[in-house]
Amino acid sequence: MRSFTVILLLLCMAATGCANDAGTKGKVVLNGKEIVSVKLECAEFCKKAGTPFAEKTFTKENGEELKLFRKAIVNAEKMNGVVDYGVDFFMYLSFGDGTQKKYVLNVADEEGRTALLVNTDDSSQGYTISKGLTNELRSVIYGAND
Repeated sequence: MRSFTVILLLLCMAATGCANDAGTKGKVVLNGKEIVSVKLECAEFCKKAGTPFAEKTFTKENGEELKLFRKAIVNAEKMNGVVDYGVDFFMYLSFGDGTQKKYVLNVADEEGRTALLVNTDDSSQGYTISKGLTNELRSVIYGAND
């Protein structure tokens, strides 16, 4: 009976696939929801720094960029204590079901710094993004401007 249960479980997994949030069939998925766009809105510090755009949007056509934003969120590491910060960008993730999630994303246009991510639902808890992912984000954000 035990062997039958294991075989049945394996068949179910094979039939449904081992889908994860990394996306299925070209979709970028976070917490079970498809990300259809990421919008960056220049906020207080970004305006002071003279960032060359007020708003920048990445859509499903920018699949690799959406994957990068998702990867940054998923791999961000929780910081100790309460964070005190200004805001470079407000980042809005829009999902296929019509919902939206808002974050603060601080990515400076200078090498060597890591990015800060804050979920606005808990604005006192910060997360750091690794230098490698920060460099990739910096390239996407400050690279070719629309």
